[in-house]
Amino acid sequence: MMKHFLLLALAAAMTIGTMWGQQAAIDSAPYCDENVTLEKLTSYMDTVRSIDPRVKTFYGNLVNNPTHSYRIEHLDLGFNGCTGRVDEHVVLADGSKRDNVFIFNEQGLLTQSIIQGNKGSKTTVNYSYTFDIINGFSLKQSKSKARTINYASLFDEHSHRVIIKGDNGSRHDFSYNENGHLAKLITTSAKGEKRTLIYQDGYVVREETGSKVFRYHYDFDTATGKKFLIAIKELKGSNVVHERTFDYDIDTHGRYTRVSIALDGKHQMTITREYSGL
Repeated sequence: MMKHFLLLALAAAMTIGTMWGQQAAIDSAPYCDENVTLEKLTSYMDTVRSIDPRVKTFYGNLVNNPTHSYRIEHLDLGFNGCTGRVDEHVVLADGSKRDNVFIFNEQGLLTQSIIQGNKGSKTTVNYSYTFDIINGFSLKQSKSKARTINYASLFDEHSHRVIIKGDNGSRHDFSYNENGHLAKLITTSAKGEKRTLIYQDGYVVREETGSKVFRYHYDFDTATGKKFLIAIKELKGSNVVHERTFDYDIDTHGRYTRVSIALDGKHQMTITREYSGL
């Protein structure tokens, strides 16, 4: 009788375990498909107390794409997870002006950039992505009039993206901490030039480019719960040899609308951004 009871208990436990596993898959399904929005994913990550590991990995692989609005930087200023169109107007200290456009899809991935050069010419680059149900979104291709680069992603046994290789010789290497959060990103250009970014809580805190070392400093905004860049200090040993400072305005969504940038106290440029679309 006791043996029969134990077998029934074991069968019941296995059934419950299977049900829990099925329920976990059902619970994560709305967040791990190609139609999920960044807003929906971010809301889940910010509000759910017990986060599904599958959703966490899916979210991490999305936002750790180097072309995601949480990662991509232009003139050192991140886009803080925005979607839609960003019109950027740059006025340099000498009075010259440049206009740029960035377009992000509903997942926050850059789909097009239009960058104006110092002679007025503009370079348009279009970006495309792959999707699979296990690893989520990955950068597939960047295409401009001058060149096309195809990318391939590699993942570890935990489904974290660890490498993105471009067929032009470029490469991104990702490292994670014990909690599965991005800790370091090493980018290698097609010419072999390396740049190392060290992350803490999703923000760059240290940069190593060649023989130069930089420290990033932020201001925390309690209203939006986001950090905003206020200074980048170039270090030689423990001494600060140069310092770029950032004075900024933000909107209610925690996005830069105006930034004034100075190097060692001397004004360099002012950037204004307008957001529209998604």
